[in-house]
Amino acid sequence: MTDESHHDHDHDHGSGHDHEHEHDHEHDDVLIVDQLPAGTWRVDTDGSEVAFTARTLLGLVPVRGLFERFHGELLVAADGASSGALVVETASIQTGLARRDRDLRGQRYFDSERHPEMVFTLAQITPAPAQELDVSGTLEVCGKHVAMSFRAQAIAHGDHLHIEGSVSVDHDLAGLGWAKPGLVSSRVRAQVALTLTPA
Repeated sequence: MTDESHHDHDHDHGSGHDHEHEHDHEHDDVLIVDQLPAGTWRVDTDGSEVAFTARTLLGLVPVRGLFERFHGELLVAADGASSGALVVETASIQTGLARRDRDLRGQRYFDSERHPEMVFTLAQITPAPAQELDVSGTLEVCGKHVAMSFRAQAIAHGDHLHIEGSVSVDHDLAGLGWAKPGLVSSRVRAQVALTLTPA
């Protein structure tokens, strides 16, 4: 079931990625409210973004960062069962401050030399209220596995899908022990805006 209506999903994510496609004006956006289209879908990195927002421990300065290198795949069976993974290169983090980026790549945080990738493995996607989808899975980061569940919106547009969602992660409760004075608070909001094309 889909809700055939126009939706504007062009957001200013500040990443420089181009969400425009040559055929964007030839098709209507179709909001997906129950089951994703069957098939194998790959993340189009040129039209996607993996980002996060946080605050310093003093709570005064907002911090926004991007991961510049990532890839992923989504498999949807005929009955709607979904699986897949999003792989992010931790060393590609960019927050706009070189010293902070070096710290975040270092041993106290992502430890990119020992853990070059963090991986979100999808467990399932199910319908949710308010024309959204429930997404659940596990994030593997720094050798730890963190269970995640969050709401997302999926839109079909021509031959591609666009999926957006965000989740709040308390990395202190998750056992990552990342909160260090002056860098980021214990709670971080991860945000994804993914464009997927048929494989």
